Amino acid sequence: MEYKERSREKNNVVIEYRFSLEELEPFLQKAYQKQRGQFTIPGFRKGKAPRKLLEMHYGEDLFYDEALNQMIPDMYDKSIEELDLHPVSQPHFEMEQLDKEEGVVLTGSVDLYPEVTLGEYKGLKVAVKPVEVTDEEVDAAVEDEREKNARIIPVEGRKTKEGDIVIFDFEGSMDGELFEGGSAEDFELTLGSGHFIPGFEEQMIDMDAGEERDVVVSFPEDYTEELAGKEATFKVKVKEIKEKELPELDDEFAKDVSEEDTLEAYRESLKKNLLEEKEKYAASERENAALEKAIENMEVDIPQSMIDHEVEHLTMMMDYQLRMQGMDLQSYSKMMGLDEDKVKEPFIPQAEKNIRETLLLSEIAKKEEFEITQEDIDKRLEELSAGDEKRLENLKKQHEGDEYKSLKEDISLRKAKELITETMEDES
Repeated sequence: MEYKERSREKNNVVIEYRFSLEELEPFLQKAYQKQRGQFTIPGFRKGKAPRKLLEMHYGEDLFYDEALNQMIPDMYDKSIEELDLHPVSQPHFEMEQLDKEEGVVLTGSVDLYPEVTLGEYKGLKVAVKPVEVTDEEVDAAVEDEREKNARIIPVEGRKTKEGDIVIFDFEGSMDGELFEGGSAEDFELTLGSGHFIPGFEEQMIDMDAGEERDVVVSFPEDYTEELAGKEATFKVKVKEIKEKELPELDDEFAKDVSEEDTLEAYRESLKKNLLEEKEKYAASERENAALEKAIENMEVDIPQSMIDHEVEHLTMMMDYQLRMQGMDLQSYSKMMGLDEDKVKEPFIPQAEKNIRETLLLSEIAKKEEFEITQEDIDKRLEELSAGDEKRLENLKKQHEGDEYKSLKEDISLRKAKELITETMEDES
């Protein structure tokens, strides 16, 4: 058997394989043993007819496909190793010649790991954005806390108004016919929240408990296909009216919601916490900006197969998350009126970004030749186990099998990222 690299274009290589029918013969015999039970010949029990007779009756190439399927995997693996190729896709094979005298010529096309040319990645200049917390932001944080600690009390002797919590029944119809999902009992809605169909909540203002009313709305154009743009009438009946009673803004409130003794001290504590959060976010933004600069400085041509594979990975993650919520990707696609390609479309930019980042960090790790110590491994295992001893033991067993190879690769990528972020400089 002979094989060689026939051609290469960008990150795709075509390998040419040449071998005789004699070399194929052992695999033809294995194919016959596997498939003979599928064929019948008069005078023979099923599966007992000789191979030559089956080939005469059904054609000489009867077992060729199965024989090649058995031969190709080892042949391909050996050629990849000896030609020192690093594929990132499944190979695509084509038969070019099958002749008793000339033998077999087969080609295999496969995408290769792309060549990466690093640009600058150390000492990158990144802008520093000033961080501050305004009194308005502190006020908003205080009000959020008041909302969390509000009491819900029943309302009597007045009509509904914006901000009220209304318990009501409704029944929706179009052209006099009820429609699926258009009815509910004891539904709770805060008027003015914007959680219902546009125009619905406004028509529930100024109603008494026990009052009934017809609410007429049109569904938005971007609603589900069955209802988009259509007019519907909802018969609503208000059953209860409630309102939030916010706690007084005083020292007692501060004591109830924090460890501070005064409202002033509580506001200062909130301001300090908000500042720390903003500083962490700003630091993260700077690190991301440095990483993006390093990616921009890199040159690489990514094979489409790598992007397609990452898109599939992101799609599977979305499907898993949907299943955790009692739905799946197929149901979601139908609900949103999208086909499979449209669902995957938004993942394409993220997939390409993920690949570029991984290629960058891998190339930096290879160039810098980071030393991975046992301390690095233990530290990463502790991070992954999050203090769970049982999980820690399972992780150790899981990674001992490949001598921590995958974990070391993960640590190398993290060290590469740290090198970028720790050496970045302030942009003046």
